[in-house]
Amino acid sequence: MDNNFEEVAKLSQQIVLNPKLHYLLENASKELSQHYNLVEFARNYLNPYPNVLHNSFIYDFYLYLDNSDSIMKPGLVTDSRSFYEYYYHFDYLTYEQWREQLRTYHGQHYYPTSNLRISDNPKDKPVKVITFLQSLPIGNITNIKGSLTILIDEQKIHEMTKHIELANQSSIYLISQSQDVISSTAAAPPIPAALFDEMNADSGFFRYNWNDQNVIVSYTTSKQLGWYYLAVIPEELYLKEMKEVKRFSFVILVLFLMTGSFAAYKIAYYNYSPIKRVIETITASKAKPHRVETNELDFIMEMVKVSWNEEKDIKNKLKQQLPLLRSNYLHRLIYGYIEPIHQKKQSFEFLEIDLPYANFAVVLIQIESLNRFTANPSEKQWALARFIISNLAVDAAYEQLSIYAVELERERLALIVNLVEEPIDAQTSLIQKFVSQLQHLLENRFKLDTSFAVSQIHSSIEQLSEAYVEATAAMEYKLVNASLSIFYFHSIRHEQLLYQYPVETEFQLINFIRSGDRDKVVQLLTELFDKNLRNETAAPELVRCLLFSLAGTLLRILNADSASFKKFTEIDANPVQQLLSCRTTDDMYYKTKELYLIVTDSFKSERSGHNEQLLKQIQSYIDDHYANPNMSLNLLAEHLQITPQYISQIFKKMSGFNFSSYLTTVRLNHAKKLMEDPQLTNSQIATMVGYTSDVVFIRVFKKAQG
Repeated sequence: MDNNFEEVAKLSQQIVLNPKLHYLLENASKELSQHYNLVEFARNYLNPYPNVLHNSFIYDFYLYLDNSDSIMKPGLVTDSRSFYEYYYHFDYLTYEQWREQLRTYHGQHYYPTSNLRISDNPKDKPVKVITFLQSLPIGNITNIKGSLTILIDEQKIHEMTKHIELANQSSIYLISQSQDVISSTAAAPPIPAALFDEMNADSGFFRYNWNDQNVIVSYTTSKQLGWYYLAVIPEELYLKEMKEVKRFSFVILVLFLMTGSFAAYKIAYYNYSPIKRVIETITASKAKPHRVETNELDFIMEMVKVSWNEEKDIKNKLKQQLPLLRSNYLHRLIYGYIEPIHQKKQSFEFLEIDLPYANFAVVLIQIESLNRFTANPSEKQWALARFIISNLAVDAAYEQLSIYAVELERERLALIVNLVEEPIDAQTSLIQKFVSQLQHLLENRFKLDTSFAVSQIHSSIEQLSEAYVEATAAMEYKLVNASLSIFYFHSIRHEQLLYQYPVETEFQLINFIRSGDRDKVVQLLTELFDKNLRNETAAPELVRCLLFSLAGTLLRILNADSASFKKFTEIDANPVQQLLSCRTTDDMYYKTKELYLIVTDSFKSERSGHNEQLLKQIQSYIDDHYANPNMSLNLLAEHLQITPQYISQIFKKMSGFNFSSYLTTVRLNHAKKLMEDPQLTNSQIATMVGYTSDVVFIRVFKKAQG
């Protein structure tokens, strides 16, 4: 029983000392993002304990967070009112009394047995439980932010006491250090107060007159809790059993001495031979035990343990690698990998892939920007965005869909959609509804800007690669129609098959550049783009052909002019690479105009002061708009009509700082001045200098100032 109570203590320590729980206690709220943190905590840190609940007398446990009024338990996150009404409540406590109990201080306190109702139906049979309460955080007596409740099943305690000799004919008690009866067997009479005066040692037994009946009281003290385990047995029954056991033991002893010696000899003689052969077989192999044993049985047991541990290690490694193996396999599928049917079935079983339906489609998801999702995009934030999209897509799927997500690039994912066999119109409508709802969730709840491309529906998994090519082709139309965010392959069209860029126009453009006429260069480029690309019917392939032509013109100018070439070398800009990285026609126009104007300006003699002037413009704009929470490199680029990459390169080269570091320095300098006013809080200062929350502000301030 002590071992089981030790499990309670260990479970309590593992949960309450979790640093993630400390974060939730400090930052809990009723916002959706915080609710996601609660769900993530319940899944990652509470769900791993089913073995504890199964192997001990712990019935269940749950955590209460006061700030968000939330209850967390394995597989569940809800508010306290719903938990009380639909999951657990006690007969002797109203909701208000129960909630107040969770909000008051308890230092590893056990409450006596009480009735626990599993639902709100009064006809349901209650469960008798012992309640363990621990206030959170540990050691804080006044500022209680939550509590851990562990429910101990009294029935399992009774099952343990049944193994004690004569337990069903005696009374068993669990008594706390304060002499409160925590649990007792059914119909056990109350304990007289005078009985405790006889219990003056850690353990023992004595004769006692209980309700005019002589009984034997046997007790021992728990090393784990300091409780008394007490058994009360009628004296005549106790002595009767003792005498019977004595006679029976003597007869058994004599019988065993006579038969045991003979049997031991026979068994040893006939069974040692196979054991010897087993030992010879094991020692002949290369496998050796971890330590030398003194006899054959220990040797065999050690070898069995070695084999079990090796098998367990292999299974654990396979389980850890399973998500990566599954992702690689699905990645190869959409790129055209085909294997025989029997091998494919084995692969699906091994990788735990379930694609039960006949029809397939591929949905590409492009993450366009993280500006609204996070103020400081990093690889961690990109990984978090892909994680959210993958899990949200799988969770949001309908019953007629089976979905697997595959990460392709940092900003792109593919969804393998398996559809139940229905009319093509119904399948198309189902995918459109799914994609629309998924994009709505991503943009409105998680502030992720995304684009979707959907292939046609195919009738076999062997056509997944064809579906992927279709989805990729549909995504290309983002280049010519940036206003749309969802592209369907069956609806794309490309009627315009030619673009207009005659030799005369190219010569004219080269002359304007060499003359340093910025206005004429911009005017000619604008006319060229309006004539060819301001049209939704333009094919992406021909748009890129025009892009290659413009890049070729630019390269011819650079090769013919060393000053222009040197200019691009100074800013470390690859014009062809920048043009090919364009995702929309507008992006292409601004990139082309920027690159051509750089070359144009290189022909001007007064070009030397341009970078200093641009640096002053950048610094002035940051100083004027640092309080804008949306202030970013993209916003500055839009204001100056220059690409973010070019601004970043020039600013770094001229000032020695990158954009984000300089913006942080400006904000923190203003924050220091505001801190001189004692009436302002951290939250107010954070808002006044452009941070969305005081948590972000404090983290940035501590990182910069220590």
